[in-house]
Amino acid sequence: MNKDFKAKTYIVDEHLQDTFTWLCHHQDSFDSFTYDAITQELAVQHANGMDIIRVGDYLNASYGILITAHNFVG
Repeated sequence: MNKDFKAKTYIVDEHLQDTFTWLCHHQDSFDSFTYDAITQELAVQHANGMDIIRVGDYLNASYGILITAHNFVG
């Protein structure tokens, strides 16, 4: 399946490099991101604060700021 990294929305899957690619296409919607290789946590700093991004999360860059919706299943 081909992913559209320029799309304004994205659902995080197990392919971390794809999430990085999507974020790089939407740099105007957040301030910074960091990845901790030991804990395997991706943290994104944006106008609404900081979020830990996990598989299943819904990311939205439609409004010029990053909006996240967390998947609490599982």
